[in-house]
Amino acid sequence: MKDSKFYIVSFGDSDKYSVPFDGSKEEFEHSSEFKHIKDAVFDYVKSKFPAAKFDELIAPKVEVPTEKDEVYSVLNEDNLGKLKHDVERQVEVKMQNKKLDSDAPYSNI
Repeated sequence: MKDSKFYIVSFGDSDKYSVPFDGSKEEFEHSSEFKHIKDAVFDYVKSKFPAAKFDELIAPKVEVPTEKDEVYSVLNEDNLGKLKHDVERQVEVKMQNKKLDSDAPYSNI
């Protein structure tokens, strides 16, 4: 029986999820399945923070698993919802930190 291939997907500092895909990493990165994942996450965050420039903050990462023993949750619809909320929180925290940093020169700290 052929082993099923999968890739590890994360956005910024989010949790990592496995996505089954029988192809090379490059094929996966250009696949409609990966595009759907990126679009779902980016569209969700954009709906919450329309003016934010978050692309660099939450750049998607695709990794090849290094050991067979690594276990990650499969990125199904439920976990996609968790991922969206995780990424939303990352953007929110980073935007708050950026605001604090920009206000720091004018504060009396």
